[in-house]
Amino acid sequence: MTTHLSPARPTRPTRSARRTLAVLVVLGAVLTAGSPSIIRVKAGDSLWEIAQRHRTTVEVLRRLNDLPGHGTIYAGNLLKVPGSSSGPVARQRYRTVERSYTVRPGDHLTLIAQRHGVSVRTLIVRNKLPRNGLVQIGRKLAIPSRVKIGGTATATKRSGETHNAGLRIPDRVRASVARNRAYLAAHRQPTKAQARKLVAQTARKHGVDPSLALAVAYHESGFQQRVVSPVDAIGIMQVLPSTGRVLARQHGRPLDLRQARDNVTAGVLLLRQLVRSTGSADRALAGYYQGLGSVRARGLLPQTHAYIRNVTVLRARFRSG
Repeated sequence: MTTHLSPARPTRPTRSARRTLAVLVVLGAVLTAGSPSIIRVKAGDSLWEIAQRHRTTVEVLRRLNDLPGHGTIYAGNLLKVPGSSSGPVARQRYRTVERSYTVRPGDHLTLIAQRHGVSVRTLIVRNKLPRNGLVQIGRKLAIPSRVKIGGTATATKRSGETHNAGLRIPDRVRASVARNRAYLAAHRQPTKAQARKLVAQTARKHGVDPSLALAVAYHESGFQQRVVSPVDAIGIMQVLPSTGRVLARQHGRPLDLRQARDNVTAGVLLLRQLVRSTGSADRALAGYYQGLGSVRARGLLPQTHAYIRNVTVLRARFRSG
């Protein structure tokens, strides 16, 4: 899922930005505690639910599996989980009140709060953050633990909605997510290298800066077509089905978001449309993430600023590489 920002002057890639990325790669190194077990992700699973079942944390799973982008997972994926509950990770969960989390490219405060089952306000107050909720890549956040140990994550149904790590998701959307994850898991998908090449080629074909499309694709999915978000954003470019239908009508041909080529085409066409209508890469990113309607009605959300900043850093990386 993506958000949109207020117009900001385009920033030139700096050496310090590239150094920040290098540091973040080091910080993301796998920290193991004993021999991990391997599980297969099932349709409908979330990283938070798996962490609960195996008495660990979302952050441990992210680092153990080197998950890119938002740390999304998909049905059929093999996932490493900490071994026996007697290991250091399990003992830490029984006695730890707070966890430390290092902000990475692609993070924003709302996403971090959702992953760890806390409120944005709790993070702001505990870490003395500015009221707009902006956080710098590389900053360490203290995250209070509010998750009960033992038992699986529960879904509380209320008026046709499911509560999942702080998100209220209608059951019809959750069902669509499960179907799309199952479909993508059952069909052959491009490798990350193939997806990256496809994004660059499609961007050039449609007159979009390849570095912009590549940065969005990496931030959204880590170049993985099997990724489906909890709100049903699909594939490499994380395009919502409703957005895909609108783009298909505008461009006069069907777009199947579960097919990698159509998915990338939809995302690139959306970026091109946003750049042309706003006249700014930053505003286009704001529209991609938050939606132009929301930007016009509510202004730029704090997490939208974080999204633009993070994608800008990634653009510098793809320009230089």
